[in-house]
Amino acid sequence: MQLIDTVSEFGSSISPMFEALSIKVVSFSTADGPYQKDYPIEFEILTRTKIDLYTQEAITHIISIQGNIPGSISLGHQHESLFIIPQSVHIECNYKLLSIDKKDMQRILMHSQPNLHYSEWLIDAIKNANILVELKTNQNIFTEWPLGIKSAVIS
Repeated sequence: MQLIDTVSEFGSSISPMFEALSIKVVSFSTADGPYQKDYPIEFEILTRTKIDLYTQEAITHIISIQGNIPGSISLGHQHESLFIIPQSVHIECNYKLLSIDKKDMQRILMHSQPNLHYSEWLIDAIKNANILVELKTNQNIFTEWPLGIKSAVIS
């Protein structure tokens, strides 16, 4: 019975805070701009956390990714003539980022600052995720490009 109470408590106290959470991320890659200046590549990731009462899990999905590529991105030495062009990115998705069970919910709820503690779990999950985005190249084709998260903060 206590585990069901844990799920209910997590669902009522933690989950609403993470219903539509915006996280700003910066990629390891930089874009080459005018005058040989590098620009960081920043994205905003929107997540949603829901409780699945059947499986007794809290599941966080990335529901959208948006940002701008401010300059070109070289795709490596073997493709010297192929590069990603400057562009706006807006992707609607349903990428499963993090799933926690009842025991983890209980550990989070027992923390002195449970919302902050769960935020740290989300940031770690984003930094360790293998997120690919499809971007347009100078040859008018699309290529998958890994975000490679250097930093992430909840905005």
